Amino acid sequence: MATTKIIPEVLDLNEAASESGLKIPSGTELNRPATDVSGMVRNNTNEASEGSASCEEYYNGAAWQKINNVAIPPPLAFKTLLYTGNGSTQAITGLGFQPDFVWIKSRSNTYGNRLIDSSTGVDKYLASNSDDAQQGAGGAGLTSFDSDGFSVGSGNAHNANGATFVAWCWKANGGTTSAGSGTGGVSNVTNQVNSDAGFSITKWNEGPSGTSTVTHGLSQAPDLVITKKLNAAQSWMVWHEALSGTQYLRLQETNAVATSSNFFTAVPDSTSVYLGGFQTESTSNTRIMYAFHSVEGFSKFGSYTGNGSATGPTVILGFRPDWIMIKEADNTNPWFIFDSVRGGTNPISKALIANSDSAEDNDTTNYKIDFNDNDFQLKSSYNGLNRSGSTYIYIAFKTN
Repeated sequence: MATTKIIPEVLDLNEAASESGLKIPSGTELNRPATDVSGMVRNNTNEASEGSASCEEYYNGAAWQKINNVAIPPPLAFKTLLYTGNGSTQAITGLGFQPDFVWIKSRSNTYGNRLIDSSTGVDKYLASNSDDAQQGAGGAGLTSFDSDGFSVGSGNAHNANGATFVAWCWKANGGTTSAGSGTGGVSNVTNQVNSDAGFSITKWNEGPSGTSTVTHGLSQAPDLVITKKLNAAQSWMVWHEALSGTQYLRLQETNAVATSSNFFTAVPDSTSVYLGGFQTESTSNTRIMYAFHSVEGFSKFGSYTGNGSATGPTVILGFRPDWIMIKEADNTNPWFIFDSVRGGTNPISKALIANSDSAEDNDTTNYKIDFNDNDFQLKSSYNGLNRSGSTYIYIAFKTN
């Protein structure tokens, strides 16, 4: 029979005080190494940490470092790049990752918004300002997703000579997809997921009719869903966490929130998005969906109520934003996009519009937003951003 020896200095079963009843030995006795060695771990009972009476530490070869309550760094999964077109071909670099979803807009010209993703492939695009089907670019569009950015051909909307451009870039999974699923007759479902960034790209064939569901691949319910039919003209459909299950917005329009179960039939859950009859029309139709959920320190999706004052509402994000899109939910107004790279110092006033091909507008009277360390604040009474009593939805990302 094996026996276990109880060492009183280590474990005293009669000790009433729990702090000393079970404890790591102190001092250099009981086989503790006399010299600190890289990789050693200890429980420091003299160092409190966020309400705990002790703190786990490791020795890095030079000093003891805390290892509990250390925040995981937010992902590098979004960044804005600026470039000038050359009318030929060029590689746009400096991103720091290979993108899977790139949104390009000319700042200086009235070329349409161009949205390209790695699940549907290069040299094709959708336009957020149009309900048109996905178009081929004939070698003149975005021609490759590269390790540090992307490459473009000679098309005006991607690379017109002398035109200035912005590219908003998100990282999914390097073009690698996994099989998803659905109900209502949907087929060929693929999910491309970046779990750390709370972002997925889903592609599928619609069901024949009625309603359907499709998996989004995320680890939790999305806060934002954007879908579009690829092979034929049809509106962009947007669901946001500030809406009910059957409410929707159209990305290519200025319309206020509307309600119909023809588009979404319920709030998305941890596995699926619920689609109505207008998104379940024919097995020959293909669809794309971009889904996001909030990630601490990286992204936030929410709403605020305008106050009609030049000292507008402050919207807490938990990080300093680098990209914000705002839409008034209650009234007809555009989808405004602001970013820190084009915008420069506060107040940010350079806007582009998702539902329009208009050039960048630097309206220093109406478009005034402060990007702060923990929030953003509206700094004008303009109805498009801060009408008294009106509800606005926002989408915010940070570059880490």
